Amino acid sequence: MRKLNRVELVTETLRTALEEVARTNEEWLAPLVTVGWAERYGRPVRYDRLPRSKEKLAAHVLQVGEDGMSLLRAVHQEGAPRRLRLLPQVQVLRQVWVQQFWYDAAGQLGWRGPKDRHDRLSRRDAPRRSDGPGEGSPGIGTARVPWSREEIVTPHDAEARFAHRPGKAAWVGYKDHQTETCDGTGPNVIVHVVTQPAPEQDVSVLESIHHALGRRDLLPAEHLVDSGYVTPAAILRATTAYGVTVLGPVRLVSPRQHRPGFDKKDFHIDWDRHTATCPRGVTSPPWKTTRLDGQTSHSVLFPRAACRECADRQSCTGNADGRGRHHILMPRPLQEIQNHARIEQETHAWQARYAMRAGCEATVSETVHAHGLRQCRYRGLAKVHVQHVLTAAGANVVRLSGCFPPGTAPPRPARPLTPFQRLCRNSTAKRAS
Repeated sequence: MRKLNRVELVTETLRTALEEVARTNEEWLAPLVTVGWAERYGRPVRYDRLPRSKEKLAAHVLQVGEDGMSLLRAVHQEGAPRRLRLLPQVQVLRQVWVQQFWYDAAGQLGWRGPKDRHDRLSRRDAPRRSDGPGEGSPGIGTARVPWSREEIVTPHDAEARFAHRPGKAAWVGYKDHQTETCDGTGPNVIVHVVTQPAPEQDVSVLESIHHALGRRDLLPAEHLVDSGYVTPAAILRATTAYGVTVLGPVRLVSPRQHRPGFDKKDFHIDWDRHTATCPRGVTSPPWKTTRLDGQTSHSVLFPRAACRECADRQSCTGNADGRGRHHILMPRPLQEIQNHARIEQETHAWQARYAMRAGCEATVSETVHAHGLRQCRYRGLAKVHVQHVLTAAGANVVRLSGCFPPGTAPPRPARPLTPFQRLCRNSTAKRAS
Protein backbone atom coordinates (compact mmCIF):
# COMPACT_ATOMS: atom_id res chain seq x y z
CA MET A 1 0.00 0.00 0.00
CA ARG A 2 1.31 3.42 -0.90
CA LYS A 3 2.49 5.88 1.71
CA LEU A 4 -0.06 8.58 2.65
CA ASN A 5 0.90 12.21 2.41
CA ARG A 6 0.19 14.61 5.25
CA VAL A 7 -3.27 15.69 4.12
CA GLU A 8 -4.36 12.10 3.63
CA LEU A 9 -2.85 11.20 7.01
CA VAL A 10 -4.95 13.67 9.00
CA THR A 11 -8.09 12.74 7.03
CA GLU A 12 -7.57 9.02 7.58
CA THR A 13 -6.78 9.57 11.27
CA LEU A 14 -10.09 11.36 11.78
CA ARG A 15 -11.99 8.74 9.78
CA THR A 16 -10.69 5.84 11.87
CA ALA A 17 -11.48 7.75 15.08
CA LEU A 18 -15.05 8.39 13.90
CA GLU A 19 -15.48 4.74 12.94
CA GLU A 20 -14.34 3.55 16.36
CA VAL A 21 -16.47 6.08 18.26
CA ALA A 22 -19.52 5.10 16.18
CA ARG A 23 -18.84 1.42 16.87
CA THR A 24 -18.53 2.10 20.62
CA ASN A 25 -21.45 4.51 21.10
CA GLU A 26 -23.43 5.30 17.97
CA GLU A 27 -26.18 7.21 19.78
CA TRP A 28 -23.72 9.60 21.42
CA LEU A 29 -22.05 10.47 18.10
CA ALA A 30 -25.31 11.03 16.18
CA PRO A 31 -25.81 14.71 17.23
CA LEU A 32 -22.27 15.59 16.11
CA VAL A 33 -22.64 14.37 12.52
CA THR A 34 -22.84 17.32 10.11
CA VAL A 35 -23.43 17.67 6.39
CA GLY A 36 -20.37 16.53 4.46
CA TRP A 37 -19.04 14.00 6.95
CA ALA A 38 -20.32 11.08 4.91
CA GLU A 39 -18.55 12.39 1.79
CA ARG A 40 -15.26 13.17 3.55
CA TYR A 41 -15.02 10.25 5.98
CA GLY A 42 -17.37 7.62 4.60
CA ARG A 43 -14.62 5.43 3.16
CA PRO A 44 -10.79 5.20 3.35
CA VAL A 45 -9.00 8.18 1.90
CA ARG A 46 -7.00 6.06 -0.54
CA TYR A 47 -10.17 5.59 -2.58
CA ASP A 48 -10.81 9.33 -2.95
CA ARG A 49 -9.03 12.06 -4.85
CA LEU A 50 -8.02 15.16 -2.95
CA PRO A 51 -8.49 18.65 -4.44
CA ARG A 52 -5.75 19.64 -6.88
CA SER A 53 -5.48 23.40 -6.38
CA LYS A 54 -3.61 24.76 -3.35
CA GLU A 55 -6.57 26.89 -2.27
CA LYS A 56 -9.07 24.02 -2.30
CA LEU A 57 -6.57 21.67 -0.65
CA ALA A 58 -5.94 24.20 2.14
CA ALA A 59 -9.70 24.65 2.64
CA HIS A 60 -10.16 20.86 2.77
CA VAL A 61 -7.48 20.26 5.40
CA LEU A 62 -8.75 23.14 7.55
CA GLN A 63 -12.26 21.70 7.37
CA VAL A 64 -10.87 18.33 8.47
CA GLY A 65 -9.11 20.12 11.32
CA GLU A 66 -12.34 21.79 12.47
CA ASP A 67 -14.20 18.47 12.33
CA GLY A 68 -11.47 16.81 14.38
CA MET A 69 -11.52 19.62 16.95
CA SER A 70 -15.30 19.30 17.35
CA LEU A 71 -14.92 15.58 18.02
CA LEU A 72 -12.09 16.13 20.53
CA ARG A 73 -14.07 18.82 22.38
CA ALA A 74 -17.09 16.54 22.54
CA VAL A 75 -15.26 13.51 23.96
CA HIS A 76 -13.47 15.65 26.59
CA GLN A 77 -16.45 17.69 27.71
CA GLU A 78 -18.13 17.02 31.03
CA GLY A 79 -20.70 14.27 30.83
CA ALA A 80 -19.15 12.48 27.83
CA PRO A 81 -18.53 8.74 28.29
CA ARG A 82 -15.03 8.30 29.67
CA ARG A 83 -14.34 5.22 27.59
CA LEU A 84 -14.56 7.31 24.39
CA ARG A 85 -11.60 9.54 25.24
CA LEU A 86 -9.59 6.45 26.19
CA LEU A 87 -10.02 4.79 22.79
CA PRO A 88 -6.63 4.30 21.08
CA GLN A 89 -7.93 5.93 17.86
CA VAL A 90 -9.03 9.02 19.79
CA GLN A 91 -5.68 9.22 21.55
CA VAL A 92 -3.90 9.07 18.19
CA LEU A 93 -6.27 11.74 16.84
CA ARG A 94 -5.41 14.05 19.73
CA GLN A 95 -1.67 13.55 19.23
CA VAL A 96 -1.85 14.15 15.48
CA TRP A 97 -3.97 17.28 15.93
CA VAL A 98 -1.50 18.67 18.49
CA GLN A 99 1.28 18.19 15.94
CA GLN A 100 -0.58 19.45 12.87
CA PHE A 101 -3.02 22.20 13.98
CA TRP A 102 -3.11 25.21 16.28
CA TYR A 103 -5.17 28.36 16.96
CA ASP A 104 -3.63 31.77 16.37
CA ALA A 105 -4.21 34.92 18.43
CA ALA A 106 -7.38 35.69 16.47
CA GLY A 107 -8.82 32.25 17.19
CA GLN A 108 -8.40 31.00 13.61
CA LEU A 109 -7.39 27.40 13.05
CA GLY A 110 -4.02 26.99 11.34
CA TRP A 111 -2.23 24.05 9.78
CA ARG A 112 1.47 23.32 9.95
CA GLY A 113 1.57 22.75 6.19
CA PRO A 114 4.02 20.73 4.10
CA LYS A 115 7.77 21.13 4.40
CA ASP A 116 8.13 21.42 0.66
CA ARG A 117 5.84 21.74 -2.30
CA HIS A 118 5.77 17.97 -2.87
CA ASP A 119 4.66 17.27 0.73
CA ARG A 120 7.24 14.50 1.09
CA LEU A 121 10.94 14.05 1.59
CA SER A 122 12.99 14.80 -1.45
CA ARG A 123 14.91 11.98 -3.07
CA ARG A 124 18.15 13.56 -1.87
CA ASP A 125 17.04 13.58 1.79
CA ALA A 126 15.23 10.25 1.76
CA PRO A 127 16.96 7.31 3.44
CA ARG A 128 18.73 5.10 0.96
CA ARG A 129 19.15 1.37 0.96
CA SER A 130 22.58 0.19 1.91
CA ASP A 131 24.89 -0.39 -1.03
CA GLY A 132 26.67 -3.26 0.68
CA PRO A 133 30.44 -3.64 1.09
CA GLY A 134 32.98 -1.39 -0.53
CA GLU A 135 34.36 -1.54 -4.02
CA GLY A 136 37.29 -3.74 -3.13
CA SER A 137 35.25 -6.50 -1.49
CA PRO A 138 35.14 -9.91 -3.14
CA GLY A 139 32.16 -10.71 -5.30
CA ILE A 140 31.53 -7.09 -6.23
CA GLY A 141 31.97 -6.08 -9.84
CA THR A 142 31.95 -2.78 -11.64
CA ALA A 143 29.45 -2.61 -14.48
CA ARG A 144 28.58 0.00 -17.06
CA VAL A 145 25.09 0.09 -18.51
CA PRO A 146 24.07 2.07 -21.63
CA TRP A 147 21.85 4.56 -19.78
CA SER A 148 24.49 5.55 -17.19
CA ARG A 149 27.33 8.04 -17.52
CA GLU A 150 29.15 6.72 -14.47
CA GLU A 151 30.35 3.43 -13.06
CA ILE A 152 27.92 1.31 -11.08
CA VAL A 153 29.25 -0.72 -8.17
CA THR A 154 26.84 -3.35 -6.96
CA PRO A 155 27.07 -6.78 -5.34
CA HIS A 156 23.78 -7.99 -6.81
CA ASP A 157 22.11 -6.30 -9.77
CA ALA A 158 23.81 -3.69 -11.95
CA GLU A 159 20.73 -3.21 -14.09
CA ALA A 160 18.64 -1.84 -11.23
CA ARG A 161 21.17 0.57 -9.68
CA PHE A 162 22.04 3.95 -11.05
CA ALA A 163 23.86 7.09 -9.99
CA HIS A 164 25.61 9.98 -11.73
CA ARG A 165 28.33 10.12 -9.08
CA PRO A 166 30.94 7.35 -8.79
CA GLY A 167 30.61 5.24 -5.67
CA LYS A 168 27.09 6.54 -4.96
CA ALA A 169 25.03 3.83 -6.62
CA ALA A 170 21.43 4.34 -5.42
CA TRP A 171 18.73 1.74 -5.77
CA VAL A 172 16.26 2.63 -8.50
CA GLY A 173 14.61 -0.64 -9.47
CA TYR A 174 12.57 -1.67 -12.47
CA LYS A 175 9.66 -0.41 -14.50
CA ASP A 176 6.65 -2.45 -15.60
CA HIS A 177 4.93 -1.71 -18.93
CA GLN A 178 1.47 -3.25 -19.22
CA THR A 179 -0.60 -3.49 -22.39
CA GLU A 180 -4.30 -4.28 -22.04
CA THR A 181 -7.37 -4.43 -24.25
CA CYS A 182 -9.95 -1.63 -24.24
CA ASP A 183 -12.37 -2.52 -27.05
CA GLY A 184 -15.38 -2.68 -24.72
CA THR A 185 -16.56 -6.12 -25.90
CA GLY A 186 -15.63 -7.85 -22.66
CA PRO A 187 -13.43 -7.51 -19.60
CA ASN A 188 -10.19 -5.68 -20.26
CA VAL A 189 -7.30 -8.09 -19.84
CA ILE A 190 -3.54 -7.53 -19.82
CA VAL A 191 -2.06 -9.11 -22.94
CA HIS A 192 1.60 -8.09 -22.73
CA VAL A 193 4.13 -7.18 -20.03
CA VAL A 194 7.60 -5.67 -20.44
CA THR A 195 10.11 -5.15 -17.62
CA GLN A 196 13.05 -2.76 -17.97
CA PRO A 197 15.39 -0.81 -15.67
CA ALA A 198 13.61 2.22 -14.31
CA PRO A 199 16.01 4.90 -15.65
CA GLU A 200 15.36 3.87 -19.26
CA GLN A 201 12.95 6.06 -21.19
CA ASP A 202 9.44 4.77 -21.87
CA VAL A 203 9.65 5.52 -25.58
CA SER A 204 12.52 3.07 -25.98
CA VAL A 205 10.23 0.10 -25.32
CA LEU A 206 7.33 1.03 -27.61
CA GLU A 207 8.70 -0.65 -30.74
CA SER A 208 9.49 -3.87 -28.87
CA ILE A 209 5.91 -3.92 -27.58
CA HIS A 210 4.54 -3.59 -31.12
CA HIS A 211 6.92 -6.27 -32.36
CA ALA A 212 5.84 -8.71 -29.63
CA LEU A 213 2.14 -8.00 -30.22
CA GLY A 214 2.60 -8.47 -33.95
CA ARG A 215 4.13 -11.94 -33.50
CA ARG A 216 1.03 -12.98 -31.53
CA ASP A 217 -1.39 -11.30 -33.94
CA LEU A 218 -2.53 -8.86 -31.24
CA LEU A 219 -1.58 -5.55 -32.84
CA PRO A 220 -4.27 -2.91 -32.21
CA ALA A 221 -5.46 -0.50 -34.85
CA GLU A 222 -5.06 2.33 -32.33
CA HIS A 223 -2.66 2.23 -29.39
CA LEU A 224 -3.44 4.60 -26.50
CA VAL A 225 -0.26 5.43 -24.59
CA ASP A 226 1.08 7.92 -22.08
CA SER A 227 3.03 10.99 -23.15
CA GLY A 228 6.30 9.29 -22.20
CA TYR A 229 5.88 6.86 -25.09
CA VAL A 230 5.08 9.49 -27.72
CA THR A 231 7.57 11.17 -30.03
CA PRO A 232 7.17 12.05 -33.72
CA ALA A 233 9.68 9.32 -34.59
CA ALA A 234 7.72 6.76 -32.56
CA ILE A 235 4.45 7.74 -34.26
CA LEU A 236 6.04 7.46 -37.72
CA ARG A 237 7.71 4.13 -36.95
CA ALA A 238 4.51 2.58 -35.56
CA THR A 239 2.50 3.70 -38.59
CA THR A 240 4.93 2.63 -41.30
CA ALA A 241 6.29 -0.59 -39.77
CA TYR A 242 3.28 -1.97 -37.91
CA GLY A 243 0.24 -0.08 -39.19
CA VAL A 244 -0.60 1.11 -35.65
CA THR A 245 -1.91 4.59 -34.89
CA VAL A 246 -0.25 5.80 -31.69
CA LEU A 247 -2.64 8.04 -29.76
CA GLY A 248 -1.05 10.04 -26.98
CA PRO A 249 -0.16 13.64 -26.09
CA VAL A 250 2.93 14.93 -27.84
CA ARG A 251 5.16 16.96 -25.55
CA LEU A 252 4.47 20.66 -25.80
CA VAL A 253 7.03 23.45 -25.73
CA SER A 254 8.89 23.42 -22.43
CA PRO A 255 8.14 26.31 -20.04
CA ARG A 256 11.69 27.59 -20.47
CA GLN A 257 11.19 27.94 -24.23
CA HIS A 258 7.54 29.01 -24.15
CA ARG A 259 6.85 32.57 -25.27
CA PRO A 260 3.56 34.48 -25.19
CA GLY A 261 3.98 35.41 -28.86
CA PHE A 262 4.39 33.21 -31.91
CA ASP A 263 4.84 29.47 -31.67
CA LYS A 264 6.75 27.26 -34.10
CA LYS A 265 3.53 26.14 -35.77
CA ASP A 266 2.75 29.80 -36.63
CA PHE A 267 5.71 29.94 -39.02
CA HIS A 268 5.41 28.87 -42.66
CA ILE A 269 8.08 26.32 -43.59
CA ASP A 270 9.27 26.14 -47.22
CA TRP A 271 10.86 22.70 -47.36
CA ASP A 272 11.99 23.13 -50.98
CA ARG A 273 13.89 26.38 -50.41
CA HIS A 274 14.95 25.50 -46.85
CA THR A 275 13.52 28.71 -45.41
CA ALA A 276 10.93 29.75 -42.85
CA THR A 277 8.64 32.79 -42.91
CA CYS A 278 7.36 34.39 -39.72
CA PRO A 279 3.77 35.68 -39.33
CA ARG A 280 5.06 39.23 -40.04
CA GLY A 281 6.36 38.21 -43.46
CA VAL A 282 10.10 38.04 -42.70
CA THR A 283 11.85 35.13 -44.43
CA SER A 284 14.92 33.53 -42.94
CA PRO A 285 18.09 32.66 -44.83
CA PRO A 286 18.43 28.99 -45.85
CA TRP A 287 18.77 26.86 -42.77
CA LYS A 288 21.83 24.89 -41.79
CA THR A 289 21.81 21.16 -41.14
CA THR A 290 23.00 20.16 -37.69
CA ARG A 291 22.77 17.23 -35.31
CA LEU A 292 20.91 17.38 -32.02
CA ASP A 293 20.81 14.41 -29.64
CA GLY A 294 22.28 12.24 -32.39
CA GLN A 295 19.54 13.12 -34.91
CA THR A 296 19.66 15.29 -37.99
CA SER A 297 17.97 18.67 -37.46
CA HIS A 298 17.70 22.03 -39.20
CA SER A 299 18.84 25.26 -37.54
CA VAL A 300 16.74 28.25 -38.66
CA LEU A 301 18.01 31.71 -37.66
CA PHE A 302 16.16 34.88 -38.65
CA PRO A 303 18.08 38.08 -39.46
CA ARG A 304 18.97 40.08 -36.40
CA ALA A 305 18.20 43.42 -38.06
CA ALA A 306 14.69 42.34 -39.07
CA CYS A 307 13.85 40.98 -35.62
CA ARG A 308 15.29 44.07 -33.89
CA GLU A 309 12.91 46.36 -35.79
CA CYS A 310 9.84 44.14 -35.35
CA ALA A 311 7.13 45.38 -32.97
CA ASP A 312 6.60 41.83 -31.66
CA ARG A 313 10.29 41.24 -30.92
CA GLN A 314 9.98 40.96 -27.13
CA SER A 315 7.13 38.42 -27.20
CA CYS A 316 8.56 36.51 -30.17
CA THR A 317 12.27 36.11 -29.47
CA GLY A 318 11.99 36.35 -25.70
CA ASN A 319 15.24 38.32 -25.29
CA ALA A 320 16.20 41.95 -24.86
CA ASP A 321 19.59 42.04 -26.61
CA GLY A 322 18.20 42.11 -30.14
CA ARG A 323 19.04 38.61 -31.32
CA GLY A 324 16.98 36.99 -34.07
CA ARG A 325 14.42 34.23 -33.61
CA HIS A 326 15.94 30.77 -33.68
CA HIS A 327 14.19 27.48 -34.53
CA ILE A 328 15.29 23.88 -34.52
CA LEU A 329 13.31 21.85 -37.05
CA MET A 330 13.22 18.09 -37.33
CA PRO A 331 13.18 16.37 -40.71
CA ARG A 332 10.02 17.13 -42.68
CA PRO A 333 7.95 14.00 -41.87
CA LEU A 334 8.67 14.28 -38.15
CA GLN A 335 8.10 18.03 -38.00
CA GLU A 336 4.75 17.73 -39.78
CA ILE A 337 3.69 14.95 -37.42
CA GLN A 338 4.61 17.07 -34.39
CA ASN A 339 2.77 20.17 -35.65
CA HIS A 340 -0.34 18.19 -36.58
CA ALA A 341 -0.38 16.31 -33.26
CA ARG A 342 -0.01 19.47 -31.16
CA ILE A 343 -2.97 21.05 -32.93
CA GLU A 344 -5.15 17.95 -32.88
CA GLN A 345 -4.67 17.12 -29.21
CA GLU A 346 -6.27 20.43 -28.26
CA THR A 347 -9.60 19.44 -29.87
CA HIS A 348 -12.52 17.91 -27.99
CA ALA A 349 -12.74 15.00 -30.45
CA TRP A 350 -9.16 13.94 -29.70
CA GLN A 351 -9.65 14.28 -25.95
CA ALA A 352 -12.82 12.16 -26.11
CA ARG A 353 -10.91 9.39 -27.92
CA TYR A 354 -8.01 9.56 -25.50
CA ALA A 355 -10.36 9.43 -22.48
CA MET A 356 -10.53 5.65 -22.96
CA ARG A 357 -7.03 5.42 -21.50
CA ALA A 358 -8.38 6.26 -18.05
CA GLY A 359 -8.94 2.53 -17.59
CA CYS A 360 -5.21 1.90 -17.97
CA GLU A 361 -4.47 4.06 -14.94
CA ALA A 362 -7.03 2.03 -12.99
CA THR A 363 -5.18 -1.14 -14.00
CA VAL A 364 -1.90 0.25 -12.71
CA SER A 365 -3.59 1.18 -9.43
CA GLU A 366 -5.13 -2.29 -9.16
CA THR A 367 -1.88 -4.17 -9.72
CA VAL A 368 0.01 -1.87 -7.34
CA HIS A 369 -2.44 -1.61 -4.45
CA ALA A 370 -4.27 -4.94 -4.68
CA HIS A 371 -1.49 -7.24 -5.91
CA GLY A 372 1.69 -5.61 -4.55
CA LEU A 373 3.35 -4.95 -7.90
CA ARG A 374 5.89 -2.48 -6.48
CA GLN A 375 7.10 -4.84 -3.77
CA CYS A 376 9.94 -6.56 -5.62
CA ARG A 377 10.46 -10.05 -4.20
CA TYR A 378 13.41 -11.05 -6.38
CA ARG A 379 16.73 -9.72 -7.65
CA GLY A 380 17.59 -9.59 -11.31
CA LEU A 381 15.69 -8.48 -14.38
CA ALA A 382 14.59 -11.98 -15.42
CA LYS A 383 13.10 -12.90 -12.03
CA VAL A 384 11.40 -9.54 -11.60
CA HIS A 385 9.87 -9.95 -15.05
CA VAL A 386 8.40 -13.30 -13.96
CA GLN A 387 6.83 -11.55 -10.97
CA HIS A 388 5.32 -8.88 -13.25
CA VAL A 389 3.90 -11.54 -15.57
CA LEU A 390 2.38 -13.50 -12.68
CA THR A 391 0.91 -10.31 -11.25
CA ALA A 392 -0.73 -9.51 -14.60
CA ALA A 393 -2.03 -13.08 -14.86
CA GLY A 394 -3.50 -12.82 -11.37
CA ALA A 395 -5.24 -9.56 -12.27
CA ASN A 396 -6.69 -11.23 -15.37
CA VAL A 397 -7.96 -14.16 -13.32
CA VAL A 398 -9.69 -11.80 -10.90
CA ARG A 399 -11.34 -9.93 -13.75
CA LEU A 400 -12.41 -13.03 -15.65
CA SER A 401 -13.81 -14.64 -12.49
CA GLY A 402 -16.34 -11.84 -12.24
CA CYS A 403 -17.34 -12.00 -15.91
CA PHE A 404 -20.53 -13.93 -16.65
CA PRO A 405 -22.70 -14.24 -19.77
CA PRO A 406 -25.56 -11.72 -19.93
CA GLY A 407 -28.37 -12.70 -17.59
CA THR A 408 -26.40 -15.38 -15.74
CA ALA A 409 -24.54 -13.31 -13.16
CA PRO A 410 -25.26 -14.57 -9.63
CA PRO A 411 -26.71 -12.04 -7.19
CA ARG A 412 -24.03 -10.21 -5.29
CA PRO A 413 -24.97 -9.16 -1.76
CA ALA A 414 -24.41 -5.55 -0.95
CA ARG A 415 -21.41 -4.74 1.21
CA PRO A 416 -22.56 -4.13 4.79
CA LEU A 417 -22.33 -0.58 6.04
CA THR A 418 -19.94 0.33 8.82
CA PRO A 419 -21.46 1.88 11.95
CA PHE A 420 -20.32 5.35 10.91
CA GLN A 421 -21.69 4.96 7.36
CA ARG A 422 -25.01 3.76 8.77
CA LEU A 423 -25.06 6.73 11.14
CA CYS A 424 -24.43 9.19 8.30
CA ARG A 425 -27.17 7.63 6.18
CA ASN A 426 -29.69 7.84 9.02
CA SER A 427 -28.75 11.47 9.70
CA THR A 428 -29.20 12.35 6.02
CA ALA A 429 -32.59 10.63 5.94
CA LYS A 430 -33.78 12.55 9.03
CA ARG A 431 -32.76 15.88 7.47
CA ALA A 432 -34.54 15.01 4.22
CA SER A 433 -37.74 14.12 6.08
